[in-house]
Amino acid sequence: MRPSFTWLAPLALLSVLLPATSWAGDGAGWEAIRSDAGIQVSRKVVEGSPFVAFRGEGDVNAPILAVADVLVDIPHENQWMDSVREARILRKVSDTEYILYSHLGTPPTMTDRDFVTDVHVAIDASKRGLTVEMHSVEDAAAPHTDYVRALLTESSFTLRASPDGKTTHVVAEIHCDPKGSIASWAVNFFQRSWGYNTLQSLRRQVARGQAPVHPLLKDAFASADGG
Repeated sequence: MRPSFTWLAPLALLSVLLPATSWAGDGAGWEAIRSDAGIQVSRKVVEGSPFVAFRGEGDVNAPILAVADVLVDIPHENQWMDSVREARILRKVSDTEYILYSHLGTPPTMTDRDFVTDVHVAIDASKRGLTVEMHSVEDAAAPHTDYVRALLTESSFTLRASPDGKTTHVVAEIHCDPKGSIASWAVNFFQRSWGYNTLQSLRRQVARGQAPVHPLLKDAFASADGG
């Protein structure tokens, strides 16, 4: 998952006019900041970093396979992940891990960002769960660009199917340093809406129903169901 950079436009001016716990997904240290449309948004101070971690949590009205298929549908990331101009797999590490390159557009006054991330998909079919974890890496296959290479410290999507299998509970978390000269206080302020926007965009993309069924995910969940 990548952060949104549509908020960068006013930051160049704001940064001129105005003077910025360890990472864990267990709920400790999270402070609720918004609840709307069935989505709870939280923030957490990360020890040693001027950048705050953000979380969005809510339900998607679809089975877990449909939601998981969207998360690994790289060619269509630009349809729902805010600011993504390009996303492509640089190389495959295994059936459940790959190195991903993402280019994110910014307003004309700013330099675009890009990321090189290791993406790992962990399937817990017996508990009807799945986690997609991402973090920045250096990789020989990464392209050389004129963009600012941002740092994705940690990011994840955690999915859990409802007992009847008709809906999926999603927890999305991110801790990111966009690099460059943007003040940390400004990044933290404008990224507050990341969790809400990400969950809403995911809901819309799943509802489109265009993501191809990933055979590994399909087989894993079918086996757990005795299919």
